[in-house]
Amino acid sequence: MKYKTVLFDFDGTLVDSSRGILHCAQKTLTDMGQDVPGREMMKKFIGPPLKLSFVNACGMSDEMATEAVRIYRERYAGEGMFEVDVYPGMCELLDKLNGAGVVCAVASVKREEIVRKTLTHLGLANKFAAICGASGDINITTKGHIVSEAVARTDSKKEDCILVGDSDYDAVGAQEAGIDFCAVLWGFGFETMQDLKGFTCRYVAQDIKALEKFLLQ
Repeated sequence: MKYKTVLFDFDGTLVDSSRGILHCAQKTLTDMGQDVPGREMMKKFIGPPLKLSFVNACGMSDEMATEAVRIYRERYAGEGMFEVDVYPGMCELLDKLNGAGVVCAVASVKREEIVRKTLTHLGLANKFAAICGASGDINITTKGHIVSEAVARTDSKKEDCILVGDSDYDAVGAQEAGIDFCAVLWGFGFETMQDLKGFTCRYVAQDIKALEKFLLQ
């Protein structure tokens, strides 16, 4: 096997969390008296740091985005975080990786406590040697330090690691942390090979079966 440690992004890679994220984002905007963008623009809330999404997708000022994050987090922690679906075949892939002796971990820009609670609710937490996410800092702009933390918590060497993710934030995060990157096309970031121009990818997985073949060959 090429890699002894596989790090997974959370939203759009391990799970489809669009129901909870979009529902809470839409409710937050409505509560604040803001227009709700169309679905394509709202999809920008899935994956990137939350505050950046309110700024980039909704044109909010820094102050307004900070308040939006507060409102969103209250709602998401109460109802939204469990509105998720594990991608079909992902549980089986994790079992095969663990069975082959591969160390699996999570690296997400979502708050770590939320990722951990959601994975526990889904019965997946015990499949990961480490679950790494963001702290309470809402001004995070990249995930490089989170990826590095996942490498450290698994006692892995950088050359033995790869990050699997669905967005440019994942690609850049892997590069910042000095590890390889594998893009997936079933999430909410990358949709076509064209989207990957400018990024270095060791592999591009069209589906989970293709990812399994790449990681376990």
